[in-house]
Amino acid sequence: MTAESAVKVEAKPHGSRGLNVLVAEDSSITSDLLKLLLDQRGHHVDIVTDGLQALTALQDHHYDVALLDFRLPHMDGVQIASSIRQAADGRKLPQLIAMTADIEGLLAHAEGCENFDHVLAKPLDIAQVGRLVEEQAELGARTPLPAPATPRRAIDGLKPAPDKASLFDSLGYELLSWPGDLGTARLSARGMQATLGDPRFDAILIKEPASADDLSSIWRQRALHLLPVIDLTGTLGVKSDLDGTRLGARDTDELGRLIQRFRDQRARLHRDLLFTTTPGEQLLARMFLSDQPLKPAYDAQSPTLVSYNTILSGRPIIAEAEALCERQFLRRTFFDRFHVCPRCDSSRLNVREECPKCRSSDLAEKSYLHHFTCAYQGLESEFRRGTDLVCPKCRRALISFSVDYDRPGAMMVCGSCGHAGSEPAIGFICLDCRARADAESCSTRDIFAYELTEEGIGLAQYGHSLLGDARGLLRFTDLPLELVVALNAAAKRYNGEAIPFTLLNIIYQNEREIVAEHGARQFAQARELFLENLRAALASTDVVVKGQSYDFALLSAAGPEKSKIEFERLRERAQNTVRVDLGARFQAFGPEDFT
Repeated sequence: MTAESAVKVEAKPHGSRGLNVLVAEDSSITSDLLKLLLDQRGHHVDIVTDGLQALTALQDHHYDVALLDFRLPHMDGVQIASSIRQAADGRKLPQLIAMTADIEGLLAHAEGCENFDHVLAKPLDIAQVGRLVEEQAELGARTPLPAPATPRRAIDGLKPAPDKASLFDSLGYELLSWPGDLGTARLSARGMQATLGDPRFDAILIKEPASADDLSSIWRQRALHLLPVIDLTGTLGVKSDLDGTRLGARDTDELGRLIQRFRDQRARLHRDLLFTTTPGEQLLARMFLSDQPLKPAYDAQSPTLVSYNTILSGRPIIAEAEALCERQFLRRTFFDRFHVCPRCDSSRLNVREECPKCRSSDLAEKSYLHHFTCAYQGLESEFRRGTDLVCPKCRRALISFSVDYDRPGAMMVCGSCGHAGSEPAIGFICLDCRARADAESCSTRDIFAYELTEEGIGLAQYGHSLLGDARGLLRFTDLPLELVVALNAAAKRYNGEAIPFTLLNIIYQNEREIVAEHGARQFAQARELFLENLRAALASTDVVVKGQSYDFALLSAAGPEKSKIEFERLRERAQNTVRVDLGARFQAFGPEDFT
């Protein structure tokens, strides 16, 4: 995503109409930003600033989605959600989404957070909000009646969702369960907590058989795909990290080793990939945490005839893995080659010999005779006269093998049309769509195993800063809320008064080397000092903002071309008292990049 997305968001209306969204937020900066974002996606937004206003609005108007801040004046978000559900009386309710920077406070609230359909942590990931609102609206549209509030408590007071107990529940680990905590329709309070990146959750227990599509919903939630999966159904095969059906009470050390490996790798995973919603980066992070290559295994239940060692289904994995290979984050090793149905792309094909004339598979192999005297060749059935052999051409009896005749070979004879020939055709019947195809019309698909390259490991450990100028376009998700607000104001001044501005994207090219040689703490201190020096070198009207992988500076009253003259001076002054060379590079974006 380019810098253009930072201020102007492409409108993506929900179906044929925009959504009605209520935003209950007492911070004008946050509410203005949410309204800007959702308006530009084609939705209608109402803003209220306290809990009583929110409750009244929900009672008096229809909304598809309501974004409720937890800490509102007069009535908090949890009380609003509880009140509106209790008074539903069969009325269709909006999807209720909590927004909070106080996750612990929300989870500890007397009402819990089970009345919410989702929880958004602050500071908000503005790239996620629009998509989440639309996904929740679609989910709400499929729910005919309001879901009843069934409080369940989780970690530090919230109990696991009630479902079938297992040996693993008594081992002292914090385990999420499918479908108790992570069902397709709604997350439990513990499930919501896990999506916020709570490191205390250790694994996911699959307690009931589920389809690949159902389990893929885990990948659509933040952070859940980073937990090891334990199969208690015996149905997942290689897709799980551990087959719990073969473990007894004395085999629990294997579970402990698995959980510890994921914990150790998670501690090394950069925040950019911990909370990423990009499928390719999710896959890369998952491979890094499991510390295993992405390995295919034969699976007759899969349309691709293979499954990989993850619960995400085969086709999305292959597409994302190939894209990562092109970016040199993965390397691949050949596994096998499969034919593919030209109609539905399935590899579940019946390969058969067919008649080249009528395409029937009713073929029989029959021997043929060669009469030496008249040189006639034909099927043995043509020569057979009871127990004797008589040439159908010259009518002479064939008495002695190798003197009167021989059997030079066999022919394939079609039982449907009678055609005889030496070679049958090869045909395919798709077991999924029933399409018929010949060998020429069926393409092939190569299947590979994948492993992380050094570049891939570096991306996992150092985040987007590893990409540098060549690949590191300004990403919407990298923009802090403070910067988005300042950019919006600068864009308004430019549109109204033609006052230019420059946004600097600051990339530290030497981060990886500094962390390897001096440690992450040394790099963080050097980065802070660089930003402090940069603030001192800029005008008071300029803004310097720290991001996750990158940092930013918004320069007022000067466009990129004019600002570039000062780049070297600014870099030298910012680097002046920093002991290590950060390798800081500036990317410049101007008003034309945001139009």
